[in-house]
Amino acid sequence: MSNIPTLLTVFRIAMGPVIAALILWAAAETYADRLLAGFIYALCVFLFALSAATDWLDGYLARKLNAVTPLGAALDHAADKVLITCTLVALAYAALPLWLVAAAVLILGRDVAVAGLREGIAAQGKTLPVSQLGKWKAAAEMAGVGAFLAFQACAILFAPQAAIDGLDWAARILLWAAAALALISGAQYVGALLKRS
Repeated sequence: MSNIPTLLTVFRIAMGPVIAALILWAAAETYADRLLAGFIYALCVFLFALSAATDWLDGYLARKLNAVTPLGAALDHAADKVLITCTLVALAYAALPLWLVAAAVLILGRDVAVAGLREGIAAQGKTLPVSQLGKWKAAAEMAGVGAFLAFQACAILFAPQAAIDGLDWAARILLWAAAALALISGAQYVGALLKRS
């Protein structure tokens, strides 16, 4: 039972490349077999939502089963990054409009920079705790990516225009909110690091 949280985290890591591959497949099929492409994007929505749900569930179960470990915490943090990075990179290549590619670059660039900061201070025996803004950023990017995947599925499968427009705007707002929070929280991390040095 105590292995369940870790297995959920590993599942989330595995889903990153799987969803990215499905997105690239859907992009290749968009003009050849529209129905298949829409189905693949719908599958991506399901898998991404399921994976995002494990982000909450593995932490909850780890606390409930008294199975919180340093390895589990490190894997949990890495799993979020793998899921978001794989999905955003695939979407940036296959489907995101240019203005959302810019948001994705800001989000991923911040994540790489903060990971480097964490690694650098870990070598000094220090830690950089996750900020509340960082948690809001993670929630916004998960919701934004999910909304864009749903937008793609609905647009390809000719869903009602109101649903397509609503998901389009939701994805834009959430991904740009995540990009803004990424910059602000990244600046917070740098400020916290400078205070410690």
